Amino acid sequence: MSTTHDHSDSEFDVVVVGGGHSGCEAALASARIGARTMLVTQNLAKVAGMPCNPSIGGPAKGHLVREIDALGGEMARNSDRTQLQMRTLNTGKGPAVRAMRAQCDKGLYSRSMASALRRCRDLVLCQAQVERLIWEPSGGQSWRIGGVVTAAGMQIRSRSVVITTGTFLNGRIVMGEQVFQAGRAGEPAAFGISEDLCGHGFELGRLKTGTPPRLDAESIDYRLTELQPGSPDPLFFSFLGPDRDRRLSEPAAAWYPGVSDHRWSAQMPCYGVHTNSRSHAIISDNLHRAPMYDGTIESAGPRYCPSIEDKIVRFAQKPSHQLFLEPEGFADRSVYVQGANTSLPTDVQKALLESVPALSDARVLRYGYAIEYDFVPPHQIDATLEARTAAGLYLAGQINGTTGYEEAAAQGLLAGINAARTATGREPLTIGRDQGYIGVMVDDLVTKEMDEPYRVHTSRAEYRLLLRQDNADRRLTPIAARLGLVDRERMDRLERKEARIAQAEAWLRSARLAPERVNPYLLGLGQTAVRETTPAHRLLARPGVTLNGLRMLVGEQGFAAEVAEQVELASLYEGYISQQQRQVERARSQENAVLPDWIDYSGIQGLRTEARIKLARHRPATLGQASRLAGVTASDLAVLMVQLRKARAA
Repeated sequence: MSTTHDHSDSEFDVVVVGGGHSGCEAALASARIGARTMLVTQNLAKVAGMPCNPSIGGPAKGHLVREIDALGGEMARNSDRTQLQMRTLNTGKGPAVRAMRAQCDKGLYSRSMASALRRCRDLVLCQAQVERLIWEPSGGQSWRIGGVVTAAGMQIRSRSVVITTGTFLNGRIVMGEQVFQAGRAGEPAAFGISEDLCGHGFELGRLKTGTPPRLDAESIDYRLTELQPGSPDPLFFSFLGPDRDRRLSEPAAAWYPGVSDHRWSAQMPCYGVHTNSRSHAIISDNLHRAPMYDGTIESAGPRYCPSIEDKIVRFAQKPSHQLFLEPEGFADRSVYVQGANTSLPTDVQKALLESVPALSDARVLRYGYAIEYDFVPPHQIDATLEARTAAGLYLAGQINGTTGYEEAAAQGLLAGINAARTATGREPLTIGRDQGYIGVMVDDLVTKEMDEPYRVHTSRAEYRLLLRQDNADRRLTPIAARLGLVDRERMDRLERKEARIAQAEAWLRSARLAPERVNPYLLGLGQTAVRETTPAHRLLARPGVTLNGLRMLVGEQGFAAEVAEQVELASLYEGYISQQQRQVERARSQENAVLPDWIDYSGIQGLRTEARIKLARHRPATLGQASRLAGVTASDLAVLMVQLRKARAA
């Protein structure tokens, strides 16, 4: 590994543009599978920055993080190394929607990721701003990408390029009457790439996201807040578990109350507060100055993470909204006000914060702002994240219209894998909707119209009981092993786990427990007693009964927690899991029917006009993708199936 400013005489397999969460995963994945890779970013001291909430995970997002880990990515391990707090959400719901969420030390997170980049073989780091791409004609309106050109005029040749520019493309910050160009607070916007893409036939759009104020932790009255502690039990995103022993720094314990040092990790609490009628009146009285309502901001923002002013307008009947006070670092006094994203003028933001009793004397370290930026509507990429009209060009992260660190990192991982594989003459990887949330997200991007920033949700996955956070390694690590993304040690761990699961399942099928053994256990759980010897698998289906609880009754040693969890879930949800697996099998024949790229939809008789337009715009790779396009009906699919049969017969 080296850090440099001059590689004009070098040629790489892959150049990654941008050093955010997406760019870091793309560069690491590419280099780890043996491609000579360069990461080019404006500021090497700010890789994997957390300009918004310093948290990783949550419903569906936590599933993505575990899938990234299962595929050999870095986000999970980096979160585990730098977490301030870890919790499991939705514990009262089914296993499909349970998810872990971590608050991370944002400064440590960036430094830790930078260290991972520096340690990676075949990866070169370059601090520069890319201004345009190197385009080579490839017939018709298509191109072949040959590298990048920096603002200083340096040419960096490569076989593939991954663009992961986040909010930097023509970025514009809006804070009340203040409007200025920036990629995010304190960093310049990137110019040139948008114009270059437009000049080569790409359609661009504009989207918006936002961030809330940051407060000085010492100025908050914690007596008027609701404590939200971290988990007392060890939790880790990575299937490898912890890789570094951390201890709490003294400064945080001194000025941030409620900190606890559990046996597994120091845990900094979060706190809850609520807005009130005074807060809402302050916003309502100043809507004429709100950029979202005075015409300053015209682009769409994330519907599932609205600004506080938008919430007050859309949910006017609600007397209050909850805000969360979340620490940004062990030795960082900055507190993130989750739920208060805003672009209101600074004087209105200050009055709003002071209206909340616990924040009446709060000192603002940085005011919230909105940021608008260019993106490439993702109907212009395929399921490998390669641009349809530019071979060797891959797009990942917010440039594809998504929002969130986790969505960006997952796309970066996939784009880095495929950029490296195609650059070195290998077949690209696609992930199906039945294989992972990564597959669900990418399929949604390439088949659905984009009218707001995309965020992953468990409700988007039709097979979510198969795509739980607990089994991501079983689903995806064998794929990572074939790609060379994980080492033999990780595969050995998985194979040992699979062997133990098989052993536990075999015991469950064969064991039978007599009433005198099992009834005291069942009655203690509030269950009805059994009258005859009962198979263990039938007992495990009862609420509260555990695999190791049954093993204890016969005097046998319990199984490891990760093994018992897999067996218990498979037993408890056996019928539902079998049903979803049958649905997957039924859908596979249609899903995998390939639609050749040369099809001229305008010439197919029987297709409705709307279907012709949508099919030509999105160019679905399979009949399954076509079926998910808005505006393509069952009758249109029937016409396409006839067309495919004719093509095969010809």
